[in-house]
Amino acid sequence: MKTAEQPIEYRCLVRATNGKKTISTSVGAKDHQRFQASYATILKAHMTALKKRERKDRKKAAEDKKEGGSKKPKRA
Repeated sequence: MKTAEQPIEYRCLVRATNGKKTISTSVGAKDHQRFQASYATILKAHMTALKKRERKDRKKAAEDKKEGGSKKPKRA
């Protein structure tokens, strides 16, 4: 593939969906750092609505695991 001696600028396609709404954008190599920082800020801002996972006690988890019966073979 020849480009007439012009440097190839690679781009990254980013897609996002929220239910029925779909958006997409194309990010160049020069804008990658700025896009990544903005994207991380948006994700952090919307993570507050997430619920924390309820964890079992370690003793209860160990008992449940023993009762399960299926063991994985050990690696050598």
